[in-house]
Amino acid sequence: MLVSAIIVLACFIAVIILILTNKMDRAIAAICGALICYFVLVFLEGQDAGLIVTFLFGSSSDGYSGLNTIALVLGMLLLVQVCSEAGVFQFLAFRLIQLTKGKPSFMLIILCVIATLIAAVLNNVLSVMIMIPLTIMISRILNIDPEPYILTQAVIVNLGATFFSVSSVPNILITSAGEITFAEFFLNVGTLSLVILGITLVFFFLRYRKRLTYNDEFVWVLEEYNARNFIPNVSLLYKSIAVLLAVMVSFVIVPPTLLPPSIIALLGGIILVLLSRMDPKEIIKKLDFDLLLYLLGIFVISGALETVGVIGLIGDGLTSLSGGSIYASIMITLWISAYLSANIDNIPITKVLIPVVGVMNQGFPADTQKLGNYALAIGANWGDNLTPMGDNLIVAALAEKGKRPIRMKEFMKLGFVTTNLQLFIITIYYSFFLGESMIAFILLLGVSIGIGLFYLNKRRKKRQQR
Repeated sequence: MLVSAIIVLACFIAVIILILTNKMDRAIAAICGALICYFVLVFLEGQDAGLIVTFLFGSSSDGYSGLNTIALVLGMLLLVQVCSEAGVFQFLAFRLIQLTKGKPSFMLIILCVIATLIAAVLNNVLSVMIMIPLTIMISRILNIDPEPYILTQAVIVNLGATFFSVSSVPNILITSAGEITFAEFFLNVGTLSLVILGITLVFFFLRYRKRLTYNDEFVWVLEEYNARNFIPNVSLLYKSIAVLLAVMVSFVIVPPTLLPPSIIALLGGIILVLLSRMDPKEIIKKLDFDLLLYLLGIFVISGALETVGVIGLIGDGLTSLSGGSIYASIMITLWISAYLSANIDNIPITKVLIPVVGVMNQGFPADTQKLGNYALAIGANWGDNLTPMGDNLIVAALAEKGKRPIRMKEFMKLGFVTTNLQLFIITIYYSFFLGESMIAFILLLGVSIGIGLFYLNKRRKKRQQR
């Protein structure tokens, strides 16, 4: 068992390194890792080959969580693909921006809110791929500096990833494994994300208020620009909006026992493909099958880690560190998942930490156990901005392509400060929620002093420059 544990753990680490260094496509790396784990389990451990099927699709005991996850991701991919082809998000975003009449403070709020909402429905990558070119186009129309708007959107989209249970793959994995409904997730995580969104927008405004310039000379161009230029097919636009809204409402009102979210998403995707009258082959070609293969590979590797005892060992170690306290357990989950996700893709981190969180929270009431899952969802999604790795590099590439390059030093600083501020606020919230009022007060005082010192230091530097 020890030899098997070492091989499987080394395999997992090797897959992560290959992905981080771009030495191998993530799907190929994960599948290769899964094959190595298969041979270890079958030939070294004498496990039945059918165990791999359980890793991939789940079993009756867990409600076939793996199969539901794949079906849900596939359904959302279909919906997103057709909606993107219809220009739904570009059209709605530009129409809302026109309402600001080029006023910088309103523009900052609207752009950030739209980016967050698109990320909540699509994902972070697609959100910035839609919003950054749109922001650059608007900056050209108004002849303004786009950097503050680009940076704030790039940092804030991760909040959108925790609005709904279907907003990101980590959420789908967590809610499937923890049997958490769409409504439960939104009430316990989505509402927190909305509050943090408001606080973060205030922080952004205070930081960039002097760089947000207003140029009324070109506002008329923005107002006169026809948003319908983003729509290749008006009929498809209305169909896409109707089906997307129907799916989101169904997630809330249809009981999971009657119709699981995976089936709702898959039905919605297929219906929209049929209504669109687009060539299904063309839609299928554009689907992210790389993501699905990557997920299947990670399912096998994480299952192997659990089978050979690595997960249990990590869980026991973190349980000892928490001292059996639910508060300490949640804080460890929140901060460790955030900082791991800052440097490693959050999908494998989430998949590995789900059973670890289960081990840490054994013996606690069911509702309390779910708090650990909520903390994992927040940490795994928000941690991306702590370092300019992975998806964040896409923002820099898009800005460079649009000939509006951003300063990476400023990007790194904003992401690190903003994410830690968000995590500290969540820590304060959980401290109050779990009865640790003294800790909450100390943290609140510390955050207030930190923000005060930050702005005093900023003013001092400005005075010295003068």
